[in-house]
Amino acid sequence: MTTTSIVNILFRWAHVFAACLAIGGAFFIRLVLPAAIRPLDSENAHGVFLRARRGFKMIVHPMVLVLLVSGGYNAWRNWRWYTQNPPILHGLFGTHMLLGLIVITISLVVLAGREPMRSHRTLMKVNLFLMALTVLAAAVLKWGRDSTPPPDPYALPAVHVAEK
Repeated sequence: MTTTSIVNILFRWAHVFAACLAIGGAFFIRLVLPAAIRPLDSENAHGVFLRARRGFKMIVHPMVLVLLVSGGYNAWRNWRWYTQNPPILHGLFGTHMLLGLIVITISLVVLAGREPMRSHRTLMKVNLFLMALTVLAAAVLKWGRDSTPPPDPYALPAVHVAEK
């Protein structure tokens, strides 16, 4: 195994791991935690929610950085594959990237400030749905890449020679 292979695997792992933490945390904050604090009185429930939200924020912020850096690296490393079947792979890549950026934006907006905004429940529900679509787009993109013939590493760009 080459050093490049190890780096590629580590970046892929970092991307998947960061996504798992972000999705799992969002699932916990939106679905598990509210059910767990329901029996508590309002003041204690709010305090527990704010402490859990702060912990989630401390996980999400570094994971956003990991997702952006590892996603950029993975896109750069796989771009030759994506050029093998542009109509399908560029569409899937664009969908995955756009959904990912929307999810990151919603996450950062929802977690801004000390107190949650009024619409935090609805926005987190929408974000969970978009996270699921982002993972689906990634899975289909991986399938598309795997079902596309590998790029020829020695191929030269097409050159058009004008005839005399």
